[in-house]
Amino acid sequence: MNINENVKNPDVWTRGLFVVLFGIIYYLLFFLVVLIAVFQFLMRLFTARFNDELLAFSDSLAEYVSQILRYITFKSDDRPYPFSSWPVIDNNIADTQTATTTTKKKRSRKKTSKKTASNDSGPDSSGEETGKSS
Repeated sequence: MNINENVKNPDVWTRGLFVVLFGIIYYLLFFLVVLIAVFQFLMRLFTARFNDELLAFSDSLAEYVSQILRYITFKSDDRPYPFSSWPVIDNNIADTQTATTTTKKKRSRKKTSKKTASNDSGPDSSGEETGKSS
C-alpha cells in the first residue's frame, strides 16, 4: 500500500480516532488513580487498614490502564472496555492485608534491633564506650 491508499483507508482513521479517545480516557484515569492513592493513604493513616473493595478495584483499574496503553501504543489491536469486558483480577485481598501487616512487623523488629544494637556498644554522650565490661 502506498501513502494515498493509507490516507483513504477508513480503518487507519478509525484507529486514530480510538487512540485519541483512549488517550483522553487515560489522562482522566490518572486523576482517579491519584484520588484512590490519597484515599487509601488516609485510610491507612486513620484506621491502619486499607479499603479492601478499593484494593480490588485498583487492581482491575491498573489492568484497564495497561490495556489502554497497549492499545494506544499499537502493541495490541484489542480495544479496551467498553469494547471488551472490564478486566477482573482474581486476587485474594486478605493476602494483601496480611502481607502489609507482616511487613510492618518486620520493619518494627528491625528498628528495635538496630536501637538495641546501638545502645549496647559505641560511645555514649561522654565519649566513653558503653555496654562493655572492664
